[in-house]
Amino acid sequence: MADVNTVVIVSDKQELINQVSSKLVLLRSLDKVKSCSIEEAQNMFDGFSPNVLILHCDNNNVRALSLLKRLKKQEEYKSLPILLINENCSRETIIEAFDNGITDVLFMPIIDYELLIRTIWCLQKNEINLSIESRTAFLTSLGVVQSDTGVYTQKYCDDYLKNEISQSKKHNQKACILLIAPDKKYPNYKNPKDFISIIKKSIRINDSVIIKDVDEFYIYLQKTKLNGAYSVFERINNNLGADFGANAGVVEVQEQSFDDIKDALSAALNKACENTNSLIVASDFYVKEKKPTINFKKPSEIFAKQEQIKENDEISSNTPTQEVKGAFDKNSIKLFNQAYTRKLKVVVAPVFKKFENILRIKKQDLAINSYTGNKSLFSVSSGDVCASMAIDYDGIEHALIRLTITDNDQKRLFETENIDFTILDYRRMSLMLNELIDKFIIILKKKS
Repeated sequence: MADVNTVVIVSDKQELINQVSSKLVLLRSLDKVKSCSIEEAQNMFDGFSPNVLILHCDNNNVRALSLLKRLKKQEEYKSLPILLINENCSRETIIEAFDNGITDVLFMPIIDYELLIRTIWCLQKNEINLSIESRTAFLTSLGVVQSDTGVYTQKYCDDYLKNEISQSKKHNQKACILLIAPDKKYPNYKNPKDFISIIKKSIRINDSVIIKDVDEFYIYLQKTKLNGAYSVFERINNNLGADFGANAGVVEVQEQSFDDIKDALSAALNKACENTNSLIVASDFYVKEKKPTINFKKPSEIFAKQEQIKENDEISSNTPTQEVKGAFDKNSIKLFNQAYTRKLKVVVAPVFKKFENILRIKKQDLAINSYTGNKSLFSVSSGDVCASMAIDYDGIEHALIRLTITDNDQKRLFETENIDFTILDYRRMSLMLNELIDKFIIILKKKS
């Protein structure tokens, strides 16, 4: 750590300042402890930059959160480690504080050794931040990192990926690589810098973005399986908004050669670009005549012999047939099931909840029901009119979506779509459900 460290305690309670100061006596004698009120903090920081800030927040103090936000917007304090002392704050306040960049949180009553340990950790984090900043500046000067975006340049793309893959294999860690590009089917295309900023907003701090081409980017996801890659892809498309989108190929790093990985990702991305907001997994690798061959999991190939949906609207079994199972190994099936469980949590359940709230606010006389699982359902009814969205997961990688409106037990609408569930995002599902409810409301108005 630095020769002299300065810890600043910020609180409107002098009693707490005295309590914290007395517990920090075990720091080195040459380390300094200063204090001030929340109002005085900004003026104090104008004179110097502390190594650690201990911020006291009691009873959801909005002034403490405002100070935190102001500091993190200033370039010189972006990496400043902040230890939040929570006193009677709600869960929402603590989450908001983490979202705005605190390093750690300490709960009352304060235990001396815990305060000391967390403060020392924050001092170490400050040293790490300074070291990363120095190395990034050095890599930027060499042209390895772009100065304006902070991502790895195209010139060193292969070298960087080879090194990361080697390290993941050396430490026996899972990793995924996404090759992502803007979806050109959207009319309003984001420029590369804006697209990069969306990617960086959607990944973790230890993940990396590398330029492959003008509009194509690798994302290296450390300690990540396929279900985690699905979540990243979902966040990117959600952060892009309704007017933009992205397509991607993904590979889970195992024992493939580097050239096989690159070829697979390029082929998967090309396949994904045939659709909209699509993520394609290229998971089966083998070498024949020294050329990598990739087996894509195509809906047309897997479900060619699936029985046609009958008029009585029976829901097909969720257990994959032996023929369908044969297209995948057990590990792939397990990964798909994990990814679908995640999809239920981050997409299906939130969309159902959103429309439940919308309908309850608009009308009090509607009967609304929803549940999620391998068979998920959202239904709304009034009198003899009922509208429903049913999502039936096949146990592998597809979901059958059924949109139905019945009036006096007679079907007014019956639409089905069998899709790769990885492309079912928040925006797309919201549009489908919104259109269904609009038609339902029109029928109700005509009957009234």
